[in-house]
Amino acid sequence: MPVARPAAAVGAFVAGCVIGVPALSALVAPGRPWFVAGPAGEGLLLIASGAVALGRYGLAKAVDHTDYVVIGGVALAMGLRASTVLRMHVPGMPTPLSQTAMAELVDDGGVLGTWLLVPLGPGRALIVIGAAVLVCAAASHAAGVRRESAGAQG
Repeated sequence: MPVARPAAAVGAFVAGCVIGVPALSALVAPGRPWFVAGPAGEGLLLIASGAVALGRYGLAKAVDHTDYVVIGGVALAMGLRASTVLRMHVPGMPTPLSQTAMAELVDDGGVLGTWLLVPLGPGRALIVIGAAVLVCAAASHAAGVRRESAGAQG
C-alpha cells in the first residue's frame, strides 16, 4: 500500500493548520477582518495548485497522482480552511464535518465533481473552485465593510 501520497497530503494539511492558526490569530488581536483572510488564502492556494496542474498536464482529464506540488497545495488549502472553521466556533459544526461536506461535493461521484472535473479537468476545476472561494471571500469582506459603514453612520 502506498504511503507517500497520503503522508504528503496529511503533512501539508497539518502545515496549513500550523500556518493558519497563528496567521488568523494575528489578525484577530488588532480587530482586523480575520475571516476573509482564511478563504482568500484557501482560494489562492487552490488557484495556484490548478495553475500547476494546468502547466504540467494541460487540458488532460487526469493528473499524475504522485504530483506532490498539486497534492500539497490542495492539502495546505484544506488545512487553512480547517483553521478558519475552528476559529469561527460554530456550535455543532466541527471541522471534520465541513471537510467531509466539501469532499462529498467535489468527489468524483459528487455533483460539483461531475460538473467540474469531467468537462474541465483537474487544473481548470481547481482554478474555478479557487476563484469561487475568492468571490465568497470578497463578498464577505464587502458585506463587513457595508455593515461597519452603516454602523458608523447610524
